[in-house]
Amino acid sequence: MRITASCLQTAILVSALSLSLVSAAQKFQEPSKDELQMTSDPKAPGAPAVYLYREEITDNHSHYISSYVRIKVLTERGKEWATVEVPYFPGYNAVPTIEGRTIHADGTVIPLVGKAQDLLVIQTHGESLKSAVFNMPSVEVGSILEYKWTVPLTGEMKINGASADGTQYSSSLASQVPDWEVQKDIFVHKAHFYYNPYTPLESGIGLYAYYVSGEVAGYLMYTQTLPAGAQVAKSTKNAYSLDIHDVPAIQRESDTPPESSFLYRVQFYFTPYMSSQIYWENEVARWSKQVSQFAAQTPVIKEAVDQITAGAATPDAKARKLYDAVQALDNTDFTRAKSDEERKKLGLKRELKKVQDVWSEKSGSANDIAALYLALARAAGLEAYAVKVADRNRRIFDANLLSLYQLDSLLVVLRIGGKDVFLDPGQKLCPYGQLHWTHLLAGGLQENVKTPIFTPANLAKDSITAHNADLTLDEHGAVTGTVKILMSGPEALHWRQLGLTDDATEVEKRFNESLKRLLPAGLNSELDHFQGMDTPAANLLAVVKVSGQLGNATGKRLLVPAFFFSTGAHKQFVSEATRTLPIDLHYAEQIVDDVIYHLPAGFTVESAPQPTQLPWPEHAALVTKTTSAPGVIDIKHIFARAFVFLDTKQYPALRDFYQKLATNDQQQLVLASSPTSAGN
Repeated sequence: MRITASCLQTAILVSALSLSLVSAAQKFQEPSKDELQMTSDPKAPGAPAVYLYREEITDNHSHYISSYVRIKVLTERGKEWATVEVPYFPGYNAVPTIEGRTIHADGTVIPLVGKAQDLLVIQTHGESLKSAVFNMPSVEVGSILEYKWTVPLTGEMKINGASADGTQYSSSLASQVPDWEVQKDIFVHKAHFYYNPYTPLESGIGLYAYYVSGEVAGYLMYTQTLPAGAQVAKSTKNAYSLDIHDVPAIQRESDTPPESSFLYRVQFYFTPYMSSQIYWENEVARWSKQVSQFAAQTPVIKEAVDQITAGAATPDAKARKLYDAVQALDNTDFTRAKSDEERKKLGLKRELKKVQDVWSEKSGSANDIAALYLALARAAGLEAYAVKVADRNRRIFDANLLSLYQLDSLLVVLRIGGKDVFLDPGQKLCPYGQLHWTHLLAGGLQENVKTPIFTPANLAKDSITAHNADLTLDEHGAVTGTVKILMSGPEALHWRQLGLTDDATEVEKRFNESLKRLLPAGLNSELDHFQGMDTPAANLLAVVKVSGQLGNATGKRLLVPAFFFSTGAHKQFVSEATRTLPIDLHYAEQIVDDVIYHLPAGFTVESAPQPTQLPWPEHAALVTKTTSAPGVIDIKHIFARAFVFLDTKQYPALRDFYQKLATNDQQQLVLASSPTSAGN
């Protein structure tokens, strides 16, 4: 039997490799006269380069992946596309074949010469492999770059949880699951994608080479984000393809969700279940079991709870004491995890298998610490559930993508007094009852809930930034004074966590850079000190010294910006007439600006902003107030924003509101000198 199987495997392998060479063969195209003479592209005005054609093939049956590309270089910056990346890892992948040529605008052809081993340059970042690249020859503005690389599929696979018997057998099963990145940094005129998912052994015998959480994953599925009219096609032989044209270049705008959430792409994956309902019900149960095993109750945990909660009379008091206890532990997401060698020297376990290990070492990752809090809360008799979500700074959760790999962060939800209290124990210095902004409105799983959930939004009252300025003006418009910035919620957490990972000098440098966006241009500003950096129990205070020329003297008048801080409007929303991408402003917030101007001797207020109310119902509002007394004027600017996400269809309303804010914030404070002071 073994001999027969070996012969079969060898035959399949030889056949597959032969097919690879034939199937991978690609005849280069002769460029048209229009392509050679092209100096710009009306479909992509100002583009540095464009794809005339691109093709991606993943053929598991014939055991290769390949990419064929034709690019027209239109500007000097377009020469950057002459550097080509290949998914090749020495020692793991078979050596690729590379073909290519550069065609100048006059038709001159410069072939790519050399073997792949000589052409490829392995770029590294630190100690890890970054990429393998080669460069096209003699590239000029106006050139057409034409190349193809092909990587044979090899490598050891696992069958029924065990290593395959022999490299020939494993090579016969070697396969790839593609992720088609349909949209690129430059315009694509035409593209073709092809995926043949099954190897010869799988097709003939029905074996499965894919496992998810220890289960055979026999269902191939995909999610797609494509422009209207584009659709993945499936052939009668179970191969998938996509033909598409006129794909716009990736648009990049500020204040958007993660790029991966809106790019045109197709993601294939294997799953044990063929429907989302069955998948999520089963995965919630499986994941809940794993969490419970890691967060198991032990005498050590129960003893710790008794010590920590001593004197706490209510569930809320117990929950807060436990939260403070885990927050005090060494969080290796903000320090540094010990290497295996360091752990060995210290006599520590190679890995933390239960929360008891985390408590014993007083150290763990963010997710380890969150699991520890879950165990402590349960041991204290609290109703506590684990929640795992997608980090919103990385991706937007997709319930149609049946994969737990999109979930990053472990949270805990307590049921206290009939209300859910979401906690973020793994986020160092995050206040009790609040979440890091990347975990707000984040999708994922919750124990004992069969379908995916989303975490709540934050309350604007829990995210207040107050800017207070006490400034003294002279008769020429120069100003000196102090600015105090009081922060709570996500803004305070940002600077506190930065203080955990960077030294004080770097934090101060970055804070001073942020002041340039907040204060009027031309002023000198420098952080004097922080207060409350190491505790979430109070607001974070930054004290800043400011000086410089603020106002303009015109005859007997002094013109000064009425609203000292630049917080009312996002400049891009004012200047950009249209928007192609959705808006993500991370979290709801309130910004309270209060500036006190001490007037120069002999000056009085001639005109100042009138009280204003600018509402955008259910979204945002601005209120301004002005009070004055002899020699002083106090101007308040209070802005509240309740929304976080907006669709592009709502952009006109958003822009209209922010334009009103910008107009309001451009008002001047006019000071006039009295006749007596002018005479002096």
